[in-house]
Amino acid sequence: MKKNMLSIIILAVGILNVILGAVIVFAVIPTAIRTNNLITKVASTVDLELASSEDSNNQVKIEDIENYPIDNITMTLKRDPNDTKNHYAQVSVSLSINTKSKDYNKYKPTVEQNKTRIVEIISDEFEKYTAATVMDNKESIKSEILRRLQEEIYNSDFIVGLSLGETLVE
Repeated sequence: MKKNMLSIIILAVGILNVILGAVIVFAVIPTAIRTNNLITKVASTVDLELASSEDSNNQVKIEDIENYPIDNITMTLKRDPNDTKNHYAQVSVSLSINTKSKDYNKYKPTVEQNKTRIVEIISDEFEKYTAATVMDNKESIKSEILRRLQEEIYNSDFIVGLSLGETLVE
């Protein structure tokens, strides 16, 4: 009788072992795989941050930047398809000029002369957006204005940044 009881206990422990092995295979291993993927993504993000900090060495120092303000530009925004009312944006812009640029002495006097063209580029970029979307797309507007200023007017790294001040949308 004791041998029979011992056999039943050994059989129960063996079945329990098989069940726990199945739980590990179907529950724990997928979670471990997802955790490993998350750790891989975090590690790649850290590598990106390290790479971007190396690129920041090429950026212009704050003491080498001169700001050129352009105050209160008012422009008409694109209409929504079902909107009959005109919407306007008023924005103050400041251009960041690199004083250490090789083209600084050449282009600095022309900034005032090109102010009308600069305002036109700023207006063109804002007019591509509706009143509902302009605030959500400020960064893309800034980068496109900066790209156009660098390529179309100056063809240089003379202007290194653009700041949008108070932006009012009606």
